[in-house]
Amino acid sequence: MFELYFVYCLAWAFAGLFEIEDRQKFHREILEKSGAPLPTISAARAQTEKETIFDYCVNYETKSWKYWEVPDWQPPKRIQFSQLLIPTADSVRAEFIMDRVAALPDVRHKFRHENYLKNTLLVGGNGTAKTSVVLMYSQKFPERMLFKRINFSSATEPRNFQDSIDAEVERKQARVFAPFNGKDMTVFIDDLSMPFVNAWGDQITLEITRQLID
Repeated sequence: MFELYFVYCLAWAFAGLFEIEDRQKFHREILEKSGAPLPTISAARAQTEKETIFDYCVNYETKSWKYWEVPDWQPPKRIQFSQLLIPTADSVRAEFIMDRVAALPDVRHKFRHENYLKNTLLVGGNGTAKTSVVLMYSQKFPERMLFKRINFSSATEPRNFQDSIDAEVERKQARVFAPFNGKDMTVFIDDLSMPFVNAWGDQITLEITRQLID
């Protein structure tokens, strides 16, 4: 089991951002030559379906590799095609890793063990469904968790961001603010890299974002 988990973590830590072709190279040149316990993938499936170790996770109960399964999708009663969120293998993997990050204990709040996202950064190229993954993940939030989406653009200034946050919180004490009605709130910033870069290479809107997180 330790070997399986080690290989799983090794693959995602060092090659999780790779595209399909590079993932195949990583699987073939690094993992196979190391003699590591890999999932059984036939040559035909490796070529036609381009399967690699990234298509598998560790099943704790069977103590073996398990193919990532995409849950059955149930269409809503009223279908709005522009707002449909359909899970894929990539979104399932991303949500699983986000769950693992959320399960980590927060060292700054030793007595809080709820599965809240802790400053999670989802990265990827254009069109890789980052926004859809976050929106699907947010649908699983409990009722006590509010969800605020803030869209960044090249025109977003620090004041815009601060106003967006101020509108969602109330003053509890002199310098303590919290969401309304005693609830918690997750803030989704989409897309973090968008604000204008000035002549000194700074994105001042991201500075106030970092300050709020700190």
